[in-house]
Amino acid sequence: MDKVLYRLANVAIAEDSIIYNSIMETDGLLVAALFAIIRGSWMAIALGVSYMIFNWLGPNGLRQVPTVGPSAPIFAYISGLRYTKNARKMLLEGYAKYAYTTGVYKVPMPDQWLVIVAGPKQIEELKRMSDDQVSNYGGIDELLAARYILGADVVANPYHMPLVHAKLTRNLSDFHAIMKDEMWSAFSDHIGHSYEWTSVPALKTVMSIISRTSNRVFVGLPLCRDPEFLSISTNITLDIGQSRFLINLFPAFMKPFIARLVNKVPARLHEAYSKIGSMVEARRQHAEECKQNKEEWEDKPNDFLMWLIDEGVKHGYTNESTVLYLLMMEFVALHTAAMSFTHALYYLAADPSLAAPMRQEVDAVLEEEGGDLGSRTAVSKLRHIDSFLRESQRLNGTNATTVWRKTVKEITFSSGITIPPGVFLSAAATATHLDDQHYPNANVFDPWRFVGSDNARSFASMSADYIAFGQGRHACPGRHFAAYEMKLMLAHIVLYYDVRFPEGSNIRPRNEWIGSSIIPDRDAHVLLRKRTEA
Repeated sequence: MDKVLYRLANVAIAEDSIIYNSIMETDGLLVAALFAIIRGSWMAIALGVSYMIFNWLGPNGLRQVPTVGPSAPIFAYISGLRYTKNARKMLLEGYAKYAYTTGVYKVPMPDQWLVIVAGPKQIEELKRMSDDQVSNYGGIDELLAARYILGADVVANPYHMPLVHAKLTRNLSDFHAIMKDEMWSAFSDHIGHSYEWTSVPALKTVMSIISRTSNRVFVGLPLCRDPEFLSISTNITLDIGQSRFLINLFPAFMKPFIARLVNKVPARLHEAYSKIGSMVEARRQHAEECKQNKEEWEDKPNDFLMWLIDEGVKHGYTNESTVLYLLMMEFVALHTAAMSFTHALYYLAADPSLAAPMRQEVDAVLEEEGGDLGSRTAVSKLRHIDSFLRESQRLNGTNATTVWRKTVKEITFSSGITIPPGVFLSAAATATHLDDQHYPNANVFDPWRFVGSDNARSFASMSADYIAFGQGRHACPGRHFAAYEMKLMLAHIVLYYDVRFPEGSNIRPRNEWIGSSIIPDRDAHVLLRKRTEA
């Protein structure tokens, strides 16, 4: 029995070298956890098997929901482990069978069932459900194992999210100029201006530029250029990604124990506080003095960190909480934008001729805007660039599912499928975007597919057939920030650089799937050189 269970637990890691390498970076903690749990006592094994049977056959067994793969205990668990490798196939198979019939199906994950909502009718019904029916934050908690990695307080009170709406999105144009300034500087530092071809690791370089540009808004100068801080801000992405993958291999009653073994976020938080804690404390002290004395703070920093500090002053949150929530913003903003942009960059490198229409458009806009891409209106006029990025996101995205929710009470779809409370569900993003009923030749990359469309079809917009950023009132609040950043970045590249793959290859690197996450090839390099006409 020991050997059987141990082999089952290894299915999800041995099949994929990326996951294997990530797990090895945890210093063998997962292996230690497995031996402690599996080899430690028959009681643990008995509990695990009992939980498995209850999970698949009990109230949340969801026998009324069609299943992709086996639904019997143990076999469903094995299928759930395979989901970490075969999610794309399983999600598309379910969509093909059920999107226009029941509109709902389920796939097994190692720790629970995931109910997939598919088809425009049922996705619209999910979009319209109230917060007392389905919980947005509950869905994010399940997706990221947030309560185990970040703490229950973060799940209960994500106070950074309203700041994204109220401070960042509504005042985004105020940051256009400094984002452009930082991005141009980052390109100079990371790629340079050589007229000779320069090879760079694509995802790593994009992450570095996105990190600096975003942090110009998050923490300001000079911290946004500090190598130590930037290392922390990018590594938190790996920390959360690795931790949540490992934790979600196990049933709920084991997750707290596994989290104590593999979660690197507390250590990263300590590192971050050691780096910026004194700055946070000084800013907060000044803010509290101004509040007490009813004075205005002249030259008060206008960045996300300051907004978090103001919330701390207002509600009594600790300085450690401020730094933790800043790290959460780093995770959300950096990894999604960097992966999305790298997906798009690979299309351009595979076919450099696609730069010409975008370059012509940038030149025309620059003439209209007095030569300033950082103006309040310049980037919004770049329709070809907008279409290019939206089409890349349609075909790739960063996750094959979206609109993550957890049922709070029993819900029933119009197809008659009833879902009990406490169930994790999401919408089928990739499958929706590859539906030929929504898009002619849906599997073909057509970069100008959305040129000429109105703003309802822009990169950051949402519709029943484009759900990359979610749907409804809980759609991604930072999508306008990310869209502006990515459009500015692509405009800079086509204006000032030529891009191609090594040896002139026109083959786009294959994506890597880890569960429903869609990751651009992390090892691929692209070649860039400064344009002689630029």
